[in-house]
Amino acid sequence: MKVRCAVWLLSLLVGATWLVAQQSQVPPVEKATLGRTPNVHACGSLLLAGQPGPEELGTLPDRGVRRVISLRTPQEISWDEKQAAEARGLEFLQFPLGSPDDLTDDVLDRLRALLRQSDQVPTLLHCGSANRVGAVWLTHRVLDQNVPLEKALQEAREVGLRSPEFEARARQYIQRRQRASVPENINSQFLNPNLNLEEWIHRFEAESRELYTARHAIVEATAFRPGFQVADVGAGTGLFTRLFADVVGSDGWVYAVDIAPKFLQHIVGRAREEGLQNVTAVLCSPDSVTLPPDSLDGAFIADTYHHFEYPQATLASLYRALRSGGSLIVVDFERIPGKSREWILNHVRADKETVRSEIESVGFRFVEEVKIDGLKENYFLRFRKP
Repeated sequence: MKVRCAVWLLSLLVGATWLVAQQSQVPPVEKATLGRTPNVHACGSLLLAGQPGPEELGTLPDRGVRRVISLRTPQEISWDEKQAAEARGLEFLQFPLGSPDDLTDDVLDRLRALLRQSDQVPTLLHCGSANRVGAVWLTHRVLDQNVPLEKALQEAREVGLRSPEFEARARQYIQRRQRASVPENINSQFLNPNLNLEEWIHRFEAESRELYTARHAIVEATAFRPGFQVADVGAGTGLFTRLFADVVGSDGWVYAVDIAPKFLQHIVGRAREEGLQNVTAVLCSPDSVTLPPDSLDGAFIADTYHHFEYPQATLASLYRALRSGGSLIVVDFERIPGKSREWILNHVRADKETVRSEIESVGFRFVEEVKIDGLKENYFLRFRKP
């Protein structure tokens, strides 16, 4: 098969360049106005504000806003905001935050999922004075947009955050979501400059590994097609990268994403040997795939999700990298106490239901679980970006 262009040889510098490029896509926070509404700021297609009145709601459709999210309790206003918003063709959602105790993990998960959609659905997020808005937006800014905490905190205070209690809740949530309870040093072996490449090739590309023996059925089940731009996240020795390169063909592209420079060097060398010119190696960070927004039609994660130290941030970066309608395929170990092997129980932190819940909390929609002949210890889940 003849294919186009060239294979990129990556180093730590190139990986850092990708990350800087992605972070440069994060919209700035700018002062804005909305009638007499206090503390109004814009961040891309997201408006952050204090308490708007009925007159201000009436101007939102002309500004392109389609969704209103209120953090006020019903007792805070004397008029029916839901009725006023819907009468103007606006979607209205209410998350009443009467106290910091109402700022639960579930509420923040749901709010962040909505804020991630603001690029497609321009949104107004508001409360009485933008204090609660600042706390919610702080979690979104750090976890979904990879803005450093101190910078995001400064911005959140500018937006309106002033309550130490709400700030503390947001900080605690960020800490819980930033690093999963994976085994200590789960990825340190891959970062070892003396990594034994032959050992890992023997592990990953051997008939004793069910992902290897079922590799062709797995690739077929992804439904990736010629012309697709896809990412093999946690590419390892490049087993699936090479298979996807053949599937997407000369009009498509495969990004081999990994944290291990030696794996990526091997993938580049192997691609050259096999004449694969539609492969790019991408050195990612522990909390981001470091790919540009809207650059992918599909993403594939095989026996790697349980290695994610920062699953929410990594998934959020992957969500941004996928185009609308793009698919995410996750293949990972079944973790069933009393049934799974001891190694799996000690090594894999989450069961299938937890994995699905975490992925959906980022905004992905679950499509189906596909049964693959030959997979006994692994499951295959398909998700889609709306």
